[in-house]
Amino acid sequence: MRHYLVILLLVIASHGRAQLNNWDPSWYPTDTALVFHDDLDYYLNAYSKAEIKEMRKQVNIWRMNFDKLMRQTIRDLRTYSEGGGMVPRTHDFTLPIAQEPGTYHLRGNDGKIRAFMFGSISNPPSRMQMERWSRLLQKYAKEEVQIFVIYGRELHPGDKKTYKLYPEPKSEYEKAAYAKEFAQLGKLPVLIDGLDDAVYTAYGKAPNGAYLVDQDGNLVFRGTWADARKMEHMIDTLLKWYKAGKPKNFVAK
Repeated sequence: MRHYLVILLLVIASHGRAQLNNWDPSWYPTDTALVFHDDLDYYLNAYSKAEIKEMRKQVNIWRMNFDKLMRQTIRDLRTYSEGGGMVPRTHDFTLPIAQEPGTYHLRGNDGKIRAFMFGSISNPPSRMQMERWSRLLQKYAKEEVQIFVIYGRELHPGDKKTYKLYPEPKSEYEKAAYAKEFAQLGKLPVLIDGLDDAVYTAYGKAPNGAYLVDQDGNLVFRGTWADARKMEHMIDTLLKWYKAGKPKNFVAK
């Protein structure tokens, strides 16, 4: 495990060394699914240097005790982001929807490809991904694809001037209010995890984690730092695979 990557968390970023290039985009078949390689590192280079600079202005992360930050980050890597705290399979959930009455049941929507990320109003990368994932929502509007966000834990509650008005929510009502405001950043349905962060925990507590569930309910990808480009590549591949009849020797064209 490359612990030193956390040092690059909010530093390394360029289009020439984009996150897509640090990740193996190939796939492999199992008896039941077409599976993609996980991407569970701490690179935050799906963004330009200017975008990274803008996100760094929003949080005080580098003013924290650096040794304490490093130790906690390594613990999180070992326990959660590298899979130690998560069973790598689909974890079912039923969650309320921020923008309208009602709930969404994950396994109740088998038969569709489902892509989702975790985000919050005090999570700068997820805020930036909202617009990018909204474009995916438009692209796949006529396909059997669902794309949404789960409003999870606040990563920088009450931090700096930017998030001063958003301390850690103390009630379901307050968290729902945050989620409704976050939803205005894009066009995606936003589901609301509970105050106990049960779904966020079940999926490994990955920062701005992204996941892909296929039409048959298999979890076929999990990653830190959601990247719309990766999701687009995988969704396109899955759609072609299903239309080809799910062959084990599948080659995308």
